[in-house]
Amino acid sequence: MKNHTRIAFTTLVCMTAWACSEPDKIVSSSTEDGQFRLSLEAEENWIRPSGELPVVLRVERIGGPPSEDFFGEIELVTNGGDISPSFVDVEMAAPDSLGMGGEDSFMTWLVFTADSRASIVERADIRALFGNALATLRIRVVSEEYED
Repeated sequence: MKNHTRIAFTTLVCMTAWACSEPDKIVSSSTEDGQFRLSLEAEENWIRPSGELPVVLRVERIGGPPSEDFFGEIELVTNGGDISPSFVDVEMAAPDSLGMGGEDSFMTWLVFTADSRASIVERADIRALFGNALATLRIRVVSEEYED
């Protein structure tokens, strides 16, 4: 009976490790003051060498629209390819004098282009930095020879 318990435990650990190794399709991070949430989202979590992957970049203000117009900047860096654009200006309008309108979110599209010289399976990271928030989206770069 002891062997069955070990086998079951080993199988569970291996399955958990395998499941955790798959990159997420959406990642997010909040600023230290809790006012903003930054997220990156891709429809797929893999790409072929030289391929392009659209990525959604979002910034949300947690407490609703700002009391004054907000302007910020997001820096994007990557390894294993290029990201375009590499800087994004964020603008959120405050409500008008009657308290109407205002924006509490910002969204734009980015394009990640993988390097052409990937090995059989490689990983690329897309990092978005907004204030003190950092969101890192991991993408598998899979060569033609690799079979899923």
